[in-house]
Parts: sequence; structure tokens; C-alpha cells
Amino acid sequence: MSTGTGDPLSSLDDGFDAGDPQDVEALRPHVVNLTRGLLSTDGIMQTPIEDVDAIFDEHLPRFLADRHAQGRTGPVPVVFWAHGGIVSESAGLRIAGQQVPWWVENGCYPIHFVWETGFTDTLLSIANLIRAMQPTGGRGAPWWSVKLSAQIASRPGGGAYEVARRLARFWARHPGRITVHAVGHSAGAIFHSHFVPAVLSAGGPSGPRWRTLQLLAPALRVDDFSSTLLPLVGGGIDSLVVYTMTDAAEQADSCFRVYRRSLLYLVSELFEDPTDSPLLGMEVAIRASRELLAAFGLDPIEQRAAEVVWSPTGADAPPGRRSMAVNHGGFDNDTDTMNSVAARILGRAPATAFPAGEVSASRFLLPREWTP
Repeated sequence: MSTGTGDPLSSLDDGFDAGDPQDVEALRPHVVNLTRGLLSTDGIMQTPIEDVDAIFDEHLPRFLADRHAQGRTGPVPVVFWAHGGIVSESAGLRIAGQQVPWWVENGCYPIHFVWETGFTDTLLSIANLIRAMQPTGGRGAPWWSVKLSAQIASRPGGGAYEVARRLARFWARHPGRITVHAVGHSAGAIFHSHFVPAVLSAGGPSGPRWRTLQLLAPALRVDDFSSTLLPLVGGGIDSLVVYTMTDAAEQADSCFRVYRRSLLYLVSELFEDPTDSPLLGMEVAIRASRELLAAFGLDPIEQRAAEVVWSPTGADAPPGRRSMAVNHGGFDNDTDTMNSVAARILGRAPATAFPAGEVSASRFLLPREWTP
């Protein structure tokens, strides 16, 4: 998947290699690397504040100028991607390496948050607790580190907060040149529950508005969704779409080879505090909530500007409403899901379809013996 001869993204044609400096540099205009919410100062890729400035002062303006020189009109979609929370730095960069060239080929400017939460550092130590079905929620627990990292990122001093400020400034200086979109996979929905409002706050009444927000198998608690994102739908968020598995598919999924249902069930039953907290990506949670039934147009009496796509949909589902993911980690590499996400952003089917056969980044989340 190449964007053209001489393009630095062409180094990613054979996939992202953490040991290849060219691959790391190719992603720099499209990645904000965070460690526990702050701009990363170590690891495979560091993101100093100067690199965040460069995205909005150099790379994105150059992208707009190149499109104008090619005779392409209309605003450029800027896509903010947040991966799941049980993801290492290398896996997060691998996700970006898979997706960035594809987004660029379709005329979008992608910005990936690679956010290291510390969860993978301690996951193996709770293996026996998972096997014994003992709760591991509460402050100080590994899942708490995921949620805290998401919060810190969009607070003053956090890395996503700095992105929000610069996006608002760019929006004011280049009116009508871009549209903004957010996509979050799994705990990426928790990340965006903080980042999306932060952008709206940074820009004020005349600042950026979210054209689309799309959440894939969101691990966001229903009560948190109701207090952060749902009130913005139809206002600061024009369109909200959730792609998630049917409950039958959730029940048939497994994770870590020691838990025989989907990751969302694991998070709800063991990692959240209190346990059994309903999550937005669980069909049973949506259907149990009158508020969510109305929000997603499933209540014939009251409806709002949001939609849910149940996976697997089948091949006859209309464009923009297809998903064939049958495991929690599979949404970000499912061809139908990714093409649907792009279609919502572009307002049409993507000119370049998401490449079939991409390996799910979930295969790289954990040590080999723990790979689902």
C-alpha cells in the first residue's frame, strides 16, 4: 500500500518495523505518542511538544497545499484515532503503520494517539485472578491505569490537551479547510470521552465541531457515556456511530485463553468497580437502557442522531453499515468495518478499500502465550 514514489510513507509498504528509523520517522507527522497521558519522552518514538506543533504548523498545512495543487477541492477530513487500552507502544505504532497510508490514499489526514497505559506491564500478574474470576477493579488496579491515562491525556498538561489547543488554533486560522472526526477502538472510546469534549472546550462556540464520532466495540461505561458524549450528539458531535458485536458473538468470543467470553464481558465482570458495570459496547447494556435505545434509534417513540451497527451484519448490509468482526480485537482490521468508518467520514465509499488480510493488532498486544 503505497502513496507514491518518493513519499516517506512508502517505507511502510512492508509494514511497520520498530527497529527501522525510516518507519518511525514516516509516522512522526501522524502520531502523538503518550505515556500515561503525557507526551512520551522515551521508548520507540518520543513526541516532544515541538513535534505536536509541527503537525499543525507544517505537516497538515503542507497536506492541504498539496491537495490544492492537485486541484482537489473541499475540506480535508482530519481523523483522530485512539486504539484500545491493552496495547503496547509497539502494537499502537503497528496499528498506525497499517492505517496511516490507507487514510492518506483516501484524502484524509490521520493523527493516531499511541497511548501507553501500563496495563500490559501488569496483566500477567493477574492471570490467576482472572482464572479464578476474582474482581480486579478499583483504584490502583490495572484497568484503573487505563482510565486514568485517558483522563490525564486531555487535562491541562496532558498530551491530548496540547493537541486540542493546537487543533482549535488551526481551525480558527484556516476556516473551512478541514473537518474533524474521531474513531476509538475498545478503551479508545474512554480516551475520546475526554478528548472530544476537550476539543470543544478549547475552541469555544466558534471552534471545531466533530463531524463524526465512531466507536468500535467501546469499553466505555454506559454512565460515563451518558455524562460525557451523549449530551453532545446533535450539538458538538454531528453524527455518532457504534460498531459492536451482537451478544451472541460476544458470548462466542474469548480472550487471553482463560476467559471464555469477550473482553467487554471480562472488563465489566472483573475490571470495573463496581463489577458488572454495563459497557456501551455490550448489546445487553444497550437494550437494557431506555436512554440508549432512544439514542441509537432503537426506540420507536424517541430517537436521536446516533446509530449502532451490530456485527456481523452480513454482506447485504448497505455501505457504511457493514461489519464482519467476530472478536473484540478484530474491528480495526476488519475490511467491512474500516470501509464503513471511512465512508461515514468521506460521505462516500473510499476510493481505496481497506486492504484485506491485515493482521489484527490484537495479536501483538500480549506475550505469545496470552494471544487470544
